[in-house]
Amino acid sequence: MEHFPPYNHLKGGELVGLDIDILTDAARDLGITMRMLPLPWQRAILSFETGAADGLFQLTPTPRRIRHWHMTGPMRMTRLVFMVPAGSGLADIGGLGGLSGQVVGTVNGFTYGAAFDEARGFIREGSMDDETSLRKLLLGRASVILGGEANLVHAADRLRVRDRVRILPTPLAEQPRYAAFRRDPAGAGKAALLGTVLRQMTDDGRVDRILRRHRPG
Repeated sequence: MEHFPPYNHLKGGELVGLDIDILTDAARDLGITMRMLPLPWQRAILSFETGAADGLFQLTPTPRRIRHWHMTGPMRMTRLVFMVPAGSGLADIGGLGGLSGQVVGTVNGFTYGAAFDEARGFIREGSMDDETSLRKLLLGRASVILGGEANLVHAADRLRVRDRVRILPTPLAEQPRYAAFRRDPAGAGKAALLGTVLRQMTDDGRVDRILRRHRPG
């Protein structure tokens, strides 16, 4: 994805972030050079499916993606949380039923798991990214927003509004994030190689060290 801090984003013209560090370490172990190109999400998927890109990251492993692509990983886990204004009367959301009547900010094109994606009883307010979703929360256009904890905290820090929001205690889910390759023999080989290295990096603690290095203060 083109701009998805703290996982991948441009800083001083250089692509940096948590996922960039994980994949750079993996490429070093494999003895290859991995060129990572930041693109808007829908364009990234199109480039991948048409063969302009060899792989795609980071993804939730939905049934459709598992059927059509070679999913490899997980690269890491993501904690999906709800964020509200600091003065909100919402103390927590104990399940999707607690969203009844709420306006929930989400990012267009993202999947938050089948249970949430298929749920009814609340209004979805889509945005192009987490920062826009957070702005809508502060403007009252959403009563609660949903996203990866690291993404939302990074957005709040970037907008300098951390003291104006809070994260509710119960997360929606803890989700794995994967890389994908096309479902052909070449894609199968690449998925197997990267999957082996990612497992080694998880087992030897490197992924955890990268996560800690990028953890918000």
